[in-house]
Amino acid sequence: AAPAAAAPAAAPASDVDAIPVMMPALSSTMKEGKISSWLVGVGDKVDAGDMLLVVESDKADMDVESFEDGYVAKILVGEGEVATVGAPVALLARTEDEIAAVAASGGGAAAAAPAPAAA
Repeated sequence: AAPAAAAPAAAPASDVDAIPVMMPALSSTMKEGKISSWLVGVGDKVDAGDMLLVVESDKADMDVESFEDGYVAKILVGEGEVATVGAPVALLARTEDEIAAVAASGGGAAAAAPAPAAA
C-alpha cells in the first residue's frame, strides 16, 4: 500500500514543465563535453541568449547559451564532470514558483539513477 500512496504524491511534479538544458555538440567530432564552470546558479533567472555554462570540448572551451527563458531549477552535471552530447546537464523551470517542483522531479534518467541505490 505504501508504494501506491507515494505514486499520487509524485504525480504533480511530473505535471511541471521542466525545460532540459542539453550538452551541445560544439564540433562535428565531439562525443562528450566537460563542464568547466557554471555561470549561473540554482534560482537564477535566465533569458534566451544568456550564457549558462562553459564547456570544454575536444577542440576548445565554449560558452553555452540558454535557448529558453526560465529559472535554473537543478544542475544535473557539476563542474569538472563530463556529459555525453545530448544529455541533460540542467533543468529550467518556467516560473520561479515551479523551481522546487522541477528540482524534485529530477530530470528523467538522472532521477532514476539514485532510486536503486536507495532500495
